[in-house]
Amino acid sequence: MKKFICNSILCLLLALQVCAQSDFKKVDATTKQNILSEVSASSKNNKTLSCNFVQEKTSTLVADKAISKGIMYYKSPNALRWEYTSPQATALIVNGNDVAIKTDKGTTTNNTRMFKELATIIMSTIDGSGLNDSKNFSSEVSANQTTYKVVLTPINKRIAAIYSNITLLIDKQTKVAKSICMQEKNGDSMTILFSNHKINQTIDPKLFIAQ
Repeated sequence: MKKFICNSILCLLLALQVCAQSDFKKVDATTKQNILSEVSASSKNNKTLSCNFVQEKTSTLVADKAISKGIMYYKSPNALRWEYTSPQATALIVNGNDVAIKTDKGTTTNNTRMFKELATIIMSTIDGSGLNDSKNFSSEVSANQTTYKVVLTPINKRIAAIYSNITLLIDKQTKVAKSICMQEKNGDSMTILFSNHKINQTIDPKLFIAQ
């Protein structure tokens, strides 16, 4: 019962995040490019970033939504630790070309391709490179008083075979993503809500050891 209540509250928070951002207005092409350039330039100054996250996974094959919580650590240019703290402790690590999954049973470097692709997308939103990636995505930008909404639609065939679109909500003041929603071709979706951002603070390099 306690787990059900907690998951219900988390689902409500994710829903409120989306509902609270319903007053967006699409910007024109010039404003769009200015916004993307501004966010990208700011993102390049983020040498490290850590934050909490709540992840909601919806599947067409399963009635219940899967809720996970954890901490994300990023270090420029290409190190990411995606650490789940619940429901099961698991750390997914990318450091350059090295990829590993760590659990209480040990570390594996097998079957990591899907996570590496996800990590690449997440890191590209952190460093801003994904916002102006015209080879792989077309983009649409809208805004309200506090937030930019960037909808990325894949034009790369490999990415388009997996994702219909990726939507980012970016805080206007900090230029950091508040949430990311990935809509898959098969009807599944994953929404990640970020909080408690810590920018350019020291992160233990041991967290990024993929062995």
